[in-house]
Amino acid sequence: MNDHPISRRTVLKAGAAAAGALALGKLPLPAETRDASEQPALVVLWLNGGPAGLFNSADSFLSSGGFGVTADNVRHLGNGLCVDAGSLGALPGVALAHMASVDFRHGLYPHADARAAMLESGSRSRLLRMAAAMPDAAARCMVVNSLGLPVGVKATPPAEGRVALERSLSLDDARGHVPATQLDAIRGAYGVPAGSTAIDSQRATFAGVESMIHAGAGVIFAQPAYTGRHDRQFDTHHDDTGTLARDIMAPITPSLATFLDRVMALSRRNVVTLLTGEFSRTLPGSDHAPGGTATIIGKYVRTGTAGRQGPGGSPPEHASSPESLWAYVAAALRLDGSPFGRNPHRELMA
Repeated sequence: MNDHPISRRTVLKAGAAAAGALALGKLPLPAETRDASEQPALVVLWLNGGPAGLFNSADSFLSSGGFGVTADNVRHLGNGLCVDAGSLGALPGVALAHMASVDFRHGLYPHADARAAMLESGSRSRLLRMAAAMPDAAARCMVVNSLGLPVGVKATPPAEGRVALERSLSLDDARGHVPATQLDAIRGAYGVPAGSTAIDSQRATFAGVESMIHAGAGVIFAQPAYTGRHDRQFDTHHDDTGTLARDIMAPITPSLATFLDRVMALSRRNVVTLLTGEFSRTLPGSDHAPGGTATIIGKYVRTGTAGRQGPGGSPPEHASSPESLWAYVAAALRLDGSPFGRNPHRELMA
């Protein structure tokens, strides 16, 4: 034990030296250190049925032309990340500068089993576990819109501590937390008719998700694809050209761009958006892969990829487990305590 007293002058000199080192970029703060004044929020946009890897691992298919990928319809974002130019590549600059792809492998092919592997661990909901790890002010978990949770995932999972799953089917659910004038502005941003309250469309879904962020929810889950196929919107069998997958994504992209532009500009907020489904698609036949690749967008995300999909559409053998994907997301949220274990992709943290 050191019994020598530390003078105030010594403390001030040390603080000044540390500040100078930070200014020079020599002593960066740990990537997973959270600013206590900053409230985190996770938005999970579930691409139900499993999106093709053309969206976030486009260069996997460049040589073969699989899923209709060509040099003219991809966008290279750097650090190995190559995306579909018309969807993820069309998002605002702030999103492109903070976008990562993380592959995952669970080894399952049936939709219901793969969904459970992604959103649950045993009897526990990963959505609720994440919300329970949030600061008290953000410890709420919302499922937004009329599509709810996908088939195969428990509709009423056990609560995690004081956090239970809540559902929002109306924009009025944010009243009391969000002023009426602000709700009107949110409607207008996404083209939702004035006075409309039902969250039963793609545009209303994004309005509902944003309103819940302003209402202080920590975890918000939503399915953004209203295609008329209630439970398998991205289940695009026999779509080797990627035409159907792109058609499903096309109406989502403008609202997603508006959403990211707005929420990533919020002060003292760290909004992380996770786009994923239960798996990706394989070639030929656009069939089920034993895992997939998720897209994560957030202010502390470093643009890049944890690994490309194989040319057949499956994730690499060394792909992360679903739990590890959630560990990376927790790190991007800068949550204390590593609720999902060690982040395996520290190279993708800004």
